[in-house]
Parts: sequence; C-alpha cells; structure tokens
Amino acid sequence: MRINRIAGRIAVAATLSILLGAGIGACARLSGQPPIPTADSEKMRADVEYLAADALAGRQTGTAGYRQAAQYVADRFAALGLQSITGDDYFQSVPFREAHWGDDRATLVLHGREGDITFELGEDFLASPPTISEDTVVSAGLVFVGYGIAAPDYGLDDYAGLDVQGKIVVMLDGRPAKLPSEVGAHYASGRTKRDTAAQLGAVGTITLNTPAREARRPFVRSAEHVNDPSFDWVRADDIPGNAIPGLHPGVVLDMPAAKQLFMGASRSLDTVYTEMENGVVPKGFPLPYSATVRSSAAHRKLISPNVVGLLPGSDPKLKHEYVIFSAHLDHIGAAAHGRDADPESGHDTIHNGAQDNAAGIAVMLEVARLFAESAQAPRRSILFVAVTAEEEGLLGSDYFAQHPPVAPRAMVANINLDMPMLLYPFQDVIAFGAEHSSLGKTAARAAQRANLKLSPDPMPEQVIFVRSDHYSFVRQGVPAIYLITGREAIDKQINGTAAQVEFLQSRYHRPSDEADEQVNYIAAQQFAEVNYAIAREVTDADESPRWYRGDFFGDLFRKAQ
Repeated sequence: MRINRIAGRIAVAATLSILLGAGIGACARLSGQPPIPTADSEKMRADVEYLAADALAGRQTGTAGYRQAAQYVADRFAALGLQSITGDDYFQSVPFREAHWGDDRATLVLHGREGDITFELGEDFLASPPTISEDTVVSAGLVFVGYGIAAPDYGLDDYAGLDVQGKIVVMLDGRPAKLPSEVGAHYASGRTKRDTAAQLGAVGTITLNTPAREARRPFVRSAEHVNDPSFDWVRADDIPGNAIPGLHPGVVLDMPAAKQLFMGASRSLDTVYTEMENGVVPKGFPLPYSATVRSSAAHRKLISPNVVGLLPGSDPKLKHEYVIFSAHLDHIGAAAHGRDADPESGHDTIHNGAQDNAAGIAVMLEVARLFAESAQAPRRSILFVAVTAEEEGLLGSDYFAQHPPVAPRAMVANINLDMPMLLYPFQDVIAFGAEHSSLGKTAARAAQRANLKLSPDPMPEQVIFVRSDHYSFVRQGVPAIYLITGREAIDKQINGTAAQVEFLQSRYHRPSDEADEQVNYIAAQQFAEVNYAIAREVTDADESPRWYRGDFFGDLFRKAQ
C-alpha cells in the first residue's frame, strides 16, 4: 500500500507539472504580475486527512473533536509565524446556548367560536427549541400577511393596510417570482421576515408550508429533525444573538393543518395557493381565529472557538486595513447526534466532512503558508479565520463579524472557502458574489493569471451568495466573494457538472464524504493558487474593494452600519 501511494504521489507531481506549471507562469509574465507561488498539494493532503479522520468524530460544534481540530489549526498558525491577536492563543471563544426540548416540548392551539383545535408537534407543525427562554408563550389574534415581505422598492408590501400590532402573523413560505433571486432570497429568509414582523409590532409568526416548499423538501422529511437541538451565540447581556425579544420564535404549519386557519375567512387557503401558482401575489387579511403557542426547552452553555491568525501588512497606512480569509472548521458530527446515517454505503456513521470543509481549511492554511513564506509581505494585513458553527446557521462567522478583534470598519474584504469540491483538475472557477463588488473583477484577473477562467453561477436558483459564511461579513457591509471549482474539467473525459451533482447527491452531508480518492489534490493546488492570487491583488492594491454603485446588498448593509 505504501509503495503504491508513493508511486501515485510521484505521478501526481508529474501531472501537476504538465497541466499547470507552464500555463500559470506564462499567464503571470503576460500580466506583468509576479508569478503565483506553487502550492504544496501534500501539505493540503495531510491537513485534510487529519481534519477528516474518524478520531475527530465529525468536528461538531462544541465537541472534543472540534476542539482537537481547532488546536490543530492554532498550531499550524503558530508554525507559520502568524500572530495571535485574540489574547487566547489564536482562539476567539464564542459563547453558545444549546436548547433541547423540555418535558412539554411545544404546543399550538387554535381558538375559534366553535372551540379549540390542538395541533401536534412533528405531525401538524414544526418548531425548534427556543434559545431565548426555557419557557415561552404567546397568545394573540391571527393576521394573514401573504409572504410577509415588505420590499416597497420592488413594488411589494404585504403589510400594506394591515394592522399586526400585538398579533401573530401568518405568512407563506418563500417569495414571489417577481423578486430577483438573490434579492428575493434576502427578503424570503426567516431572519428578514421575523425582523419585519417585529418592527411592525407582531408578537409571533406562523409560517405556512406551500406546494413549492413541499416539492423541494417534504414536511415529513423536515419532521425527522424535530428533536434536534437549537444553537445560537449569546451576547454579553445573555440574549441570543439572533433572537428578537418580544417576538415568539415561531412555528411552521403543514398544509392540511394550515387550512383550518382559513375556515370562515374571506378566502380559503386553496384559493391562496391557486393565486401563487398563477403568479399572483396573495393579499393579506385578518383571520377569524386566535392561537396560543407554548414552548419548553432545557438550555446548556458551551464554548466553541473561532481560530484567528494575523499576518501583518507591510504598508505603514494600509496595514491597518484587514482582508478576512475565512473557512468553516466545523461539520455535523455523527449519525448518533440526530443526523442521517448512510448504512448502505459501507461507511460508518461519522460525517467526516472532507470536502465540507476540511478541504477549505486545508486550502486556507496553504494560502497562509504562501503568504508567510513570500519574500514580499502583503501591503494590507490578513486575518486567517477558521470559524465554528457554520453548520448551525453561520453562527461562528456571525459572531466574528460582529465582534472582530480589529476595528469593524477596518475589515475591507472577505474571501471565503466552503466545500470547494476538489473533485478533478479544472479549467474554470465560479465566484459567488462576483457581480456585487469589484472583487468580481479581481477574481477574473486572478483566474486568468492562474490559467483559468471565471464562469457564471450555474445554479442561481440556489442563491449560494446568502448561504455561507461570507454573508455574515456582507451583512456588516464588507464586500465578499466565495469561490468553488468550476465544471469544466481539464480531462475531457470527465463531465464536471455530473461529477459535482453526483457528489452533492451521494456524499454531501453523508459519512461517505471522507478523505479518500474523491479528494483531488491537483485541484487543491489549483484552487489554493487562484485564491492566493485573489488575496494578493486585494492586499496590494492601492484602493480597497468597493461595492458597485446601486448594488442591493452594498446599499442595504452599508447604510445600516
């Protein structure tokens, strides 16, 4: 086995030289830029194999396996000579609250003229254990508010003419098709809908399942996770970071049960669904019922650190600006923690997370090495950040972005790495967020230098721009970009689209995402080098990255700061 492995590594090195070396050097010379340094695929292999080993048990947030992974990254930062600025040996401790169902779990009771209707958790409705309090209750009248979106700039205000002060708002899942995909994803997020409801005086929310949601993710599948714990980071005043005081955490009601809320109302829920199918945005109206929602939970405190290493910049002025290079370190643990097992695959129950996201951490560490060993220090400073609790809702990055160890306005860009899908040597990269800021043009130039091209998002319906850790920085007004490998393989015999789809269907969030032959280290070298090229241009440019004029996200979050 060892002889075969060594021979294989020699073959990989030879292939790297043929496929990559000449092209990258030529592009660097043509662009007038210094050559991109050569990334070390074997160092990344070692990092992936360590972080995705069974011994770390899936690196679930707050566990011993995660702490072991965090210590590994901290030791690597120290070996590279990166500085610790957190005051705790590279660790930024993030305080979390984990909520489990208590003895009574959750109840939802509908009150009408003809009596009460009690709905069952896991059968009729879904809820998560509340993190804001161990016991929560809200009882109020119901108002249907369509999608629950207030976006007047896009000709949509579902609350127009409705009084929801002191009410529980009943809203449809999702968004109307007329909203642009990424803008729509922002307005359709639970976070935005809850914020809007609270600002208008609502005291609770009921989200309705819809035919579109049911087709995308059946209610019964979601119900399998009804006993999963909830997580949130906790502020200094002991309030969860994503909680809205005064607003009940909310529930999701399945379609058969939801029809009960519309009995005797001005329109039935079936009529509302028909309007949705025909592209009509449903109008809101009061419902002839009130409801009581109760939740009971048991809370547990835990600490799970982000890991932060600083490479100081060399320019007397620009060194006080920081480029954040991030990747999430956590994964989802083992099937025993409530996740799906994969018994027919021949794998154990540990979700090793090799691609998601040991590979991203390995690439980040290699980029850090390339900078640390460069004869030319970057002009701006770089913070390399391995964040926790991405799988719990981008919580570690959210905490870091709101509690950075540097001045918040000194963060000028975020480059994020998350599940790069290192499956084959590639000819192109995809940069989520490229159209929102000048980082897109930076990524295109870096790709050209690395003998690659920048391809458009092949799955815009997935709205990836709002679904990984870079979005935590976007919400703080920081331009951000997130790369994955493209779908054009160097080997024409490989269908890149099919390979990525196959990974997502058969390995993503499954025990089969292991550090085996699926991880391609030629691709790892390519990916590290193009990310280095992006970071090098950002750190050395005279001007920091900027949002494009009129960009929705730039205008929205920059104004909020």
